[in-house]
Amino acid sequence: MTPPLPPRLYRLLRSGGEDTPRSAIALVVGAMILLTAVLMVRVARHHEVRQLGYRLSVAQRRLTEQRELSRNLELERATLVAPERVRVLAGKLGMIPVPADRIRVLGAAERDATPSDAAPSDAAPGGRP
Repeated sequence: MTPPLPPRLYRLLRSGGEDTPRSAIALVVGAMILLTAVLMVRVARHHEVRQLGYRLSVAQRRLTEQRELSRNLELERATLVAPERVRVLAGKLGMIPVPADRIRVLGAAERDATPSDAAPSDAAPGGRP
């Protein structure tokens, strides 16, 4: 003969379909774990969205700065290559306009020649006329 079951265990095995306080507690704990997991995923996603938003704002600020720098450099280039400014600076450096009879157009063969191959005809020492 089998030994008799303790009354508590007997009741637990016999009450197969009834809701016991333990099963209710287990259900509540399971629901809390599931809710905690869902909330943690939501917080992680929210944190990721905020990080990406921050990176986007930094990139937009850098783009704005780069556009401003580009605009300033373009303005500076336009100022530096202005013909009147170049004429004034050339005059200060002692440069003068070359007469038309001193201008020589080089062909392709003469252009490709190295400076040692081309002997200056009447150039002054130091490379200045």
